[in-house]
Amino acid sequence: MLRAARRRPPPLPAALAAASFASEPRPPPPSTPTPRVVDASVSRCPSDALALSFFLWCARRPGYFHPPSSFDRVLPAASRLASRVGTAPALLRELQGLGCPIRPQTFLLLLRLYWRGGLYLLVLDLFEQMPLWGFQPNAFACNVILDVLLRTGLFADAERCFQDNLSPNYLSFAIMLTHLCRAGDWPKARRYFAEMLWQGFLPGAASLAAVFACCSKVGTMSELWRLLSFTHVSGCQLTSAMWTCLIARLCREGRLEDAYRMLAKMVGSGSSPTVITCTPLLKGFLRAGMHGLASKLLGSMASAGCSPDIVMYNVLLDYMAKARRYDDALDIYMQIHGSQIKPDAYTLSSLVQVIQFSSYERLLPRIPSLIQCSDMSYDLVVCNSVLSALCKSGFPTDAIQFYSDMIEKNIRPDSYTYVSLLHSLCQLERVNHAINFYRSTAMRDPESNSYVHATILCILVRQGRNLMALRILREAVRENCALDAVCYTTVLHGLFQARLVEEACSLFDRMKQLGMASNTCTYNVMLRGLCRARNIDAVKQLLTEMEHAGVEMDNISFNTVVVFLIKSQLIDSAGAMVREMRNLGMEPSTKTSLLLPQPVGYQFVLKDNTTTTVESDGSDSSSDLFVCSAS
Repeated sequence: MLRAARRRPPPLPAALAAASFASEPRPPPPSTPTPRVVDASVSRCPSDALALSFFLWCARRPGYFHPPSSFDRVLPAASRLASRVGTAPALLRELQGLGCPIRPQTFLLLLRLYWRGGLYLLVLDLFEQMPLWGFQPNAFACNVILDVLLRTGLFADAERCFQDNLSPNYLSFAIMLTHLCRAGDWPKARRYFAEMLWQGFLPGAASLAAVFACCSKVGTMSELWRLLSFTHVSGCQLTSAMWTCLIARLCREGRLEDAYRMLAKMVGSGSSPTVITCTPLLKGFLRAGMHGLASKLLGSMASAGCSPDIVMYNVLLDYMAKARRYDDALDIYMQIHGSQIKPDAYTLSSLVQVIQFSSYERLLPRIPSLIQCSDMSYDLVVCNSVLSALCKSGFPTDAIQFYSDMIEKNIRPDSYTYVSLLHSLCQLERVNHAINFYRSTAMRDPESNSYVHATILCILVRQGRNLMALRILREAVRENCALDAVCYTTVLHGLFQARLVEEACSLFDRMKQLGMASNTCTYNVMLRGLCRARNIDAVKQLLTEMEHAGVEMDNISFNTVVVFLIKSQLIDSAGAMVREMRNLGMEPSTKTSLLLPQPVGYQFVLKDNTTTTVESDGSDSSSDLFVCSAS
């Protein structure tokens, strides 16, 4: 039996074979990633290195470009990775170990990413690695480095980088101009602006506005006019910001009428003035007393629908307060409150000043609750204004409570804060509390200046606690506190007031040993004290010291010595001293002239001036010296 042979099927025609092949299922081609998919993958990636590697892989897909949002999404992971590896070479090796090829595009993406994230040191490190990997930085990389150098304050390095760039583009000049103008370096900004024009690049609106703003602040008026002419010749349209800079410059120079005419030109050119444009004009008009133009300007703003902002309201409030138009100032504050504009620290400081000097002084204790119960932003300046007003207006208890609230709000006090608190404690006759607070807090604060130390010494001297003042002064010296001549002069006055002449002379000698420069007020206190002690030798020695130290005698000094000479029966010397006074343009005081004998006094025209004699029989007239020395 014959077995049937297997027969092969006949070959298919070519067309039929092609159709059969096309009908078979094939794997789909790789799809282009989308920002949504990239962001989701980066967010879910458990490894920072893998997230950054995936981000770079997506950028290599044909036709795909990362939007700015994707850079922001991968930035946290990239920052953590950079913090972990530490350097650019380690970062590149990490990526290379994950299979990421290091290409020029890799460097450009990393530069852009870390530049966007503010990791400027890493950006500079990556830029230095590019030649080591055989890549030449392009214009984008150079511009990134240029911006980084300028942002980090390395202006000299930025200029060298700019000069090394053989083909700077428009963006290179724009970066240089932006940072130089922001830094107020007008000479260099002017040079780069001229080079930009010479290279054939016409500045854009942002660059021209930056140059215009810098020139209007620190350039000359002729340079500003030349810049203005350039904008007309080049066909550039003046923006509202440029008009504003020009008007503000004219106002700073006091050319208010020119500034007002420039405002009219601005309106005529089709640019609408803003409140920022009108504020310097209004401020200038009010200061110059040109109230008609100020009212006209406010009226034109209202008709144009240009509402004042908090800065303009502050200008009006400050003017009304200085003009003592307190009711008008309060009306302005009510307008601020009604317009839903949030007051700032300057507004609150002005409001405190208005209430303090107006007939509404009784409302001052309400200010702390007004500040704390509202959403107003207040700082140390406002707190010091409130403290000072409460203290000077006779509300020391409220001032102390407000200080406690300040500390709870973590507002760090300064010297002005301490001074107001010390005065408030003194008003409540809590001098011991003031001493304890000074020793425990104010004296220990390195930010405390001589104003604080002079205040506690002044309080003690006025209370007659002169030895305590001397003790506090010595403690401050041991603590290396910032003392000045006023502090020593205050204690010297107290010691002479208590007839402690030896202690005062010893302190004065110590003052000289420490190199503390004595002024005329200090010598006046010493003169008065030594004259009251009738120590003529010490007076002569002190006058000699004044001459050697180059300290000139003032009216108080002369009157002190003349009275001392008269009481010492040295009439001829007193007459010679009066003649010297007249030669220097000074006059004896009324009380001094009354002590002068007729043969001496008749030859001089003794004018009744306001200088107080610093010596009298029994009366304590040294308060004038004390005020002088403490001012």
